Amino acid sequence: QWGTVDILYNNAAVQLVGQDARAHELREEVWDRTYNVNIRGLWLCAKYVIPILLERGGGSIINVASPTGLVGCAPGFTAYSSSKGAVYGLTRVMAADYARDRIRVNALVPGPIATPLTKELFSDPATREGLVNAVPLGRIGQPEDVVGLALFLASDESAYCTGGSYMVDGGQTAI
Repeated sequence: QWGTVDILYNNAAVQLVGQDARAHELREEVWDRTYNVNIRGLWLCAKYVIPILLERGGGSIINVASPTGLVGCAPGFTAYSSSKGAVYGLTRVMAADYARDRIRVNALVPGPIATPLTKELFSDPATREGLVNAVPLGRIGQPEDVVGLALFLASDESAYCTGGSYMVDGGQTAI
């Protein structure tokens, strides 16, 4: 009825603002919930889609990561930043494991993007101004800024791309 699967856009995240903390202050249940969504959720989706991709002779997995997994985050985001760092590791090991099976695995890395989930965060003028000033392109990204790269990574145009991490952050990680 629904056809088959050729592409997995693996986008799962939770950032427990107000509950995440520095390592020694972080409650175990916050750590566990963050990792269960941000890394275990990605792995479980891949675990159950990969057999379909193997049967079909290949496909594309796009894991959504975060710049905070590379460069850290504001102090006190231990669980979120480290879980997003784990996405890079999972992406690379899966890329190596499944490359010969013609399954490409890449990380798409959006920076600050205006979405319904970030609406409240960006509604604070000081926060918004700070983010805009931290982005060399001088603006908060829009969902449309991410779509082109996602479509590229999903398509045969990216047939020689696997194990990569592709930034859509307005240059934020470049500085």
